[in-house]
Amino acid sequence: MRMPTAATAPTALIVLGLGLAAAGCGGSEVTTPQSPPADATPSASGTAGPPPETELTIRITTEPGAGPSGEAEPSPVPSPSPSEPATWQLTCEPAGGDHPSPEAACSDLAEAGGAEAFEEVPESSPCTFIYGGPQVARVEGHVGDTSIDTEITKADGCELQRYEDLGAVLAP
Repeated sequence: MRMPTAATAPTALIVLGLGLAAAGCGGSEVTTPQSPPADATPSASGTAGPPPETELTIRITTEPGAGPSGEAEPSPVPSPSPSEPATWQLTCEPAGGDHPSPEAACSDLAEAGGAEAFEEVPESSPCTFIYGGPQVARVEGHVGDTSIDTEITKADGCELQRYEDLGAVLAP
C-alpha cells in the first residue's frame, strides 16, 4: 500500500497549527474580584460597597435675556423655567443621590447612550433655529470611566435635541 507522505506532512502541519491557534483562543483566565477601596462610601444598607458607576452634578439655571439664535421668533408657548436654580446629585448603578427621580434619570441616561449623550455638537452641524427656552444645564462628573464637563442649552435645534434626549436627567 502506498502512503502519500508528501501531501500528508503539510496537511498535518496545518491541522496542528490550527489546533494550537484554537487552543490559544478564549483563554480561561480566572480573576479574583477586588475588595472595595477603604474609602468606599456606605450603601443604603450601611455596608461599604463599590462606588457608583455614574456620579453627576446637575445644575439647571435660566440665562437672563436668553432668546432664540439667528432670526427665529420665540415660541408663543411659554417654556417651563425654574424660578430658582436647581442643583442635584445623581448616581446610577445604584440609582440615588438627591435627584428628584433617580431611577427614571438613570434609565433615560442609559437610553440616551450614557456618556455619548453628553458629547458636544460638532461646529459643522447644521442646526435649526428652534428656540426651546432659557434653560441652561451644567453637568459635571463621570459616567463609567468617562469624565463629563458640559453645558447644554435650548438655544437651537441641536442643543434642544441634546437636552430632550436626556429626559429625566435634566427634567425630572
